[in-house]
Amino acid sequence: MYQFEVEFSFLEHFFIFYFLYLLVSSDSFLIINPNSRSGKTGKRIKKYLKIIREYLGEIDHQLTTKPREEAIITEKAVEEGYKTILSLGGDGTATNIGDVLVSYPDTKLGYIPAGSMNDWGRTHSIPTKIEESLDVITEGYSENFPAMKCKGDRESHSFDHIDGGFVADAGIASLTEAKWIKNGFLKYTYLALKHVIKFKNAPVTVKIDDNDPLVIDDLSASVFAFSDSIAGFRMLPGNAYFSRKNKDIGIVIARGLKRLKRISLVLKTSSGKHTEMDGVWLTRGKKIEVASERSLAWEAEGEVFNQKGLKISVEYVQDALNLIVPRERDYNRNVEETLYTNTFPF
Repeated sequence: MYQFEVEFSFLEHFFIFYFLYLLVSSDSFLIINPNSRSGKTGKRIKKYLKIIREYLGEIDHQLTTKPREEAIITEKAVEEGYKTILSLGGDGTATNIGDVLVSYPDTKLGYIPAGSMNDWGRTHSIPTKIEESLDVITEGYSENFPAMKCKGDRESHSFDHIDGGFVADAGIASLTEAKWIKNGFLKYTYLALKHVIKFKNAPVTVKIDDNDPLVIDDLSASVFAFSDSIAGFRMLPGNAYFSRKNKDIGIVIARGLKRLKRISLVLKTSSGKHTEMDGVWLTRGKKIEVASERSLAWEAEGEVFNQKGLKISVEYVQDALNLIVPRERDYNRNVEETLYTNTFPF
């Protein structure tokens, strides 16, 4: 009797696994960015595909060959009937796929981290190890998450963070500069410090929701996000939880910072202590409009949406993306929400 129960349990688990295997693999399409993680993904494609097939079986896939090609591939895959699009690459790869999927709410996105920063994984508790991220995908649990609709030189969506000022300049530089630095965190830190020195504060007008416009003569940097951290820097402590709870966007504005103070800002964000600095303001909102007297760069997860325009807008969009995530996720709840004051302190 005991042997029969053990045998039955084995068969039961086998059929459950087989059912999940058919469910996940039959309607999934994998998009791979070989240039992610400074080109390391391209060198490891055979290894990655071997692991993925162990979890999902044979799966249709395609490699990108140029910037933002993920969008074209995604559109075609959805039209061909695939119900789950898997992203193997960095945050920009997932963002370009998600930008298409906001128009297809029934199609899921599965995130397999293979980038330098993997902020998406940090925000949604998706493991960085490929095997563990595939466990999450195999389980197939998903939830609807918001997006930020960005308008600048072009329109797109962001699902984690947006930044401008010297922060954006550093992020854009990371796409072409310092390729000799293979560690993503060290590379971003180096470029952030480099562009801290080069950047000139800019006069801007910022409008948040229906509040009166704020005139800022010397914007140094700004971040709008659903996440707590960007590239390992804790820009918005507790924000992933607050954004989920309040259905809004966390906002950081840094103004009037000269070279040494900018360096201090970069260093202090690694521990979240920048929130106590003069010239740094945290708040919340659903729509942000920024008008500048000179063109400023703005990027969303490494994807540039403005370099030449004088106006940008960012707007909260509820339930924009059907994302596969762990059932249980970790949020930092040890932060007082009063940190995000609505009173402009300058």
